[in-house]
Amino acid sequence: MKKPVWVRVFLVVACASVFFQSNFAFCADSVAKESYLNFTLPPPDSAQTQAYLGLDAIRPFKLTDIKAKIAVIELMNTLCAPCKANVPIMNDIYEKLRTDSGSADIKVIVIAIADDKSRVEAFKKEFKTLFPILLDESGAIQHSMPGLSAPTTMVVSTGDAKVLFTHNGVIDDADGFVKQVKFVKQLESMDNEK
Repeated sequence: MKKPVWVRVFLVVACASVFFQSNFAFCADSVAKESYLNFTLPPPDSAQTQAYLGLDAIRPFKLTDIKAKIAVIELMNTLCAPCKANVPIMNDIYEKLRTDSGSADIKVIVIAIADDKSRVEAFKKEFKTLFPILLDESGAIQHSMPGLSAPTTMVVSTGDAKVLFTHNGVIDDADGFVKQVKFVKQLESMDNEK
């Protein structure tokens, strides 16, 4: 359903405000491009990841199975230099959202695309990753979204798997990104109240 003009104007103005307050981090108009992620994610690598995501079992799952309102999903590859540069930032984003009581319904996951288990395990140790990394050995997830490069970070509503905004490349400002995610969560909650 198309949103009334005043709602779209409000969203653009609000998003622009967050954009300028977050040192020019990327912020997309969530109304302009409605896309939905319709792929199956690989099984969590541990019971800890399963519990973090609120999943019933360690098996492949959909975004809508995650027990949260919002998921921050990064597509990366262990051989990608910008992906390596983004790890400390993603660790910071994960920690900020995990420890903030108002963000318990926001989950962070990283998907290693076209990668193998041994490289991912070595990557986790070398970069001391805090966030869960799911393994997409075949690259099927990336193939389902042509044109995306690594790293790409998406903020997705888990209720319907709608992409709310996307950031391509290394995130410059973890604090600004977290503010954007929280703001988008608020907008999405207001939109769902209608």
